[in-house]
Amino acid sequence: MNVTDIQDNIQLKENKVTGTSKYVESFSQFSKSAKGNFLAVKCEEATKGETINWELSEAKTKGKGTLDEDGILVVQLHSNTQTITLKNGDTSKVLDLTGLTLSPSE
Repeated sequence: MNVTDIQDNIQLKENKVTGTSKYVESFSQFSKSAKGNFLAVKCEEATKGETINWELSEAKTKGKGTLDEDGILVVQLHSNTQTITLKNGDTSKVLDLTGLTLSPSE
């Protein structure tokens, strides 16, 4: 599965995420029976060896973890009122997803 299969025109300006999260019927790379809306974002700091912890608010599945060196975070969303908090030591960044459109299932 390619990133274009799960999202379209994703942009991050300051802390606001915009674009469309497509509804996916089967995303086996995420988990065995995953379906729904997903978002993939890349955190460049993680690719430079920095430790980046993340947490998804109101998560129904995996809601927190540490990014590996590829810096790619993929989360399953159920609402655009959720937030993603990225922490690097004492520095935090909260991603606002209210500008994200979640496509419904067909």
